[in-house]
Amino acid sequence: MNKPTLSTFAQIRDLKPWQGLAFSLAVLSRMVPHVQLYQELQSEQMVTSAELAEPVDLGQLTHKVLGLLWANLANPKATFNYAVQLEKIESATPDMTADTPFGVFPAMDACLGLSSVLRMLKNEQDDAPVMVSKLAQGGIEAMLLETELAEQQMTVENIADEEERDGAYKALSHSIKHHPLMEFEVAFQQHVITLVTTHKRNAQLDTLLHECIAETGITTLGIELE
Repeated sequence: MNKPTLSTFAQIRDLKPWQGLAFSLAVLSRMVPHVQLYQELQSEQMVTSAELAEPVDLGQLTHKVLGLLWANLANPKATFNYAVQLEKIESATPDMTADTPFGVFPAMDACLGLSSVLRMLKNEQDDAPVMVSKLAQGGIEAMLLETELAEQQMTVENIADEEERDGAYKALSHSIKHHPLMEFEVAFQQHVITLVTTHKRNAQLDTLLHECIAETGITTLGIELE
C-alpha cells in the first residue's frame, strides 16, 4: 500500500530550519510587492509609527528586510540585528480597523510573514514557514471572497436551512480550492518544497529559487511582477 501523501503544511513542518527559511523567502518574494502597491494607492506615501522617531517607507523597509534575509540564506555568516528589523516591521505594519479597505490586507500579510521569519531567526517562533504558507493561501481566499466569489459567499450566508447551507458552503470551498490562482499557489509552494529538499544550501539553490519566482510572473494575488 502506498504511503499517504503529506499535505503541503505537513511537508513544510518537516523542513529543516534553513529549508524553512528558503521556502518562506520564496513565498514572501511574491507577497512583499503588495506593500508597495498598497502604498501607491494611499494619498500619503509614508507610514508614520508612533514608536519610531522618523516616518518609515514601508515598501522600502520590507524590500530591504527581504534582501537581508536572502543574504542570510546565501551566507549564514551574513547576520544582522533581527530584533531591530523586527521592531521596525512591527511598528510600521498597517493597523486593522472596522473600516479597513481590502487593499491593506495583502500588505499586512507580507509584514506578518516577514515578522514571523525574523522571530524564527531569533528562536522565538518555529512555525514561521507554515504561517507564511497559510498567509499566502489565505490572502488568495480573502481576495476571491471579496471579488468574484463574493456573490456565492453571500448566497451561502443567506441560506436558512442548515443542511442546504452546509452543501452550499462545501461548494464554495471547492470553488476556492480549485480556483486557478489557488491551484497555482499550491503548485508553486510544492515546487519550492521540492527545490529546497533536493538541493544543498548554496548559490545554485539561490539561483533556482529566484528563477522560479521570476518565472511565475505574478504575485500571489495574480498581479504582474515588475
